[in-house]
Amino acid sequence: MKVKDIIGIIESYAPLELQADFDNSGAQVCFEQDEVRGVLLCLDVTPAVIDEAVSKGANMVVSHHPLIFRPFKRLTAGEFASDAVLKAAAARVSVYSAHTNLDSVLGGLNDFLAGALGVDVDIERAGEGECYRIGTVHGSVTFGQFAERAAQTVGAHVRTIGNKDKVIATALVSTGAGGGDRDMFAMCLNSGVDVVVTAEVKHDVAVSCAQEGLCVVELTHYDSEKCARNILAGLLSNRGVDCLFASEKSPYNE
Repeated sequence: MKVKDIIGIIESYAPLELQADFDNSGAQVCFEQDEVRGVLLCLDVTPAVIDEAVSKGANMVVSHHPLIFRPFKRLTAGEFASDAVLKAAAARVSVYSAHTNLDSVLGGLNDFLAGALGVDVDIERAGEGECYRIGTVHGSVTFGQFAERAAQTVGAHVRTIGNKDKVIATALVSTGAGGGDRDMFAMCLNSGVDVVVTAEVKHDVAVSCAQEGLCVVELTHYDSEKCARNILAGLLSNRGVDCLFASEKSPYNE
């Protein structure tokens, strides 16, 4: 199987047309005719990830976050993004990124995390192309219990806003930088959503939620999206592609 075939598998599942206008999903460093000897999956492409791919005999890296997110004016040795591109090119390692298209596609990150949290997604309320999902929470649980479930699900500490004794019925899940979407929070307040699960919540949004009674579970960006590797692994492994997980960690101290 060639690099172009791996790209075809991913894009047949999460078409590039679904990515946000600001995004740069797709091929980052590409040798599309090369036979694939192994695929290393990661959230972020760093020089260390490229080194790991080479050491493990993988000549393709598939990430969630694009390596080239903003246009380069120059490639400068010693800068981490430049170093990653230069290392990949020198070692003939192809790099491909599935970002907001993987967030928004049905069955993608938001659906995966919502399911893991016990949220039955209502596609009528937020379907394909939206970077969030709304659904019904399994069982009658308090916000405190739901927050504990979230922490166990991602295997990390979470921050919360709101009354932990409040019984919740509906949740919105938005991975990554969804916490910066003020319109999304306003919609939740107006439509009766009980709890938002997201990352990177702006301070003024946090203050507003606390005042208005909207509960929030805040994950780190990394913890909210590390499941991207699981989704990609399932997609590619089902087609007989040998996949490995990069030994990356959250950039935050634990």
